[in-house]
Amino acid sequence: MSKALVVFSDNTGVWWLKFLKPGFRHCFVILETDRGCIWVDPLSNNFTLKILEGYELAGLIRWYRDMGMHVVTVEPQAQKSQPFALAPMSCVEVVKRLLGIRDRFVLTPWQLFSHLKGTKSENIGKNILTSV
Repeated sequence: MSKALVVFSDNTGVWWLKFLKPGFRHCFVILETDRGCIWVDPLSNNFTLKILEGYELAGLIRWYRDMGMHVVTVEPQAQKSQPFALAPMSCVEVVKRLLGIRDRFVLTPWQLFSHLKGTKSENIGKNILTSV
């Protein structure tokens, strides 16, 4: 992967999400690969993977921001194999694992957003993420 977009939305499809910070009730990720982009959307009732053909990250960033969503661009690096701590499956946990973030105190989309924005180019686990 060369880049990833982490997108934060106000999706309240499940009643308990209403207790989370408005604008940061759900997150998903778009992974850029050498063959195109892959959209990974972990919902409570299913897990959606789609190949996005013909889309560029810059256009996707604009589109999601125009829809009122928050977008953070990260540049993950290769990492060594290392087990993750046990945690319940959630949108945040899926995104963290895809990016190699091992901070067990990042549990909500808002905490993940704050973590990514506060990272800039700091070493997270074995990945180096750069917030753009």
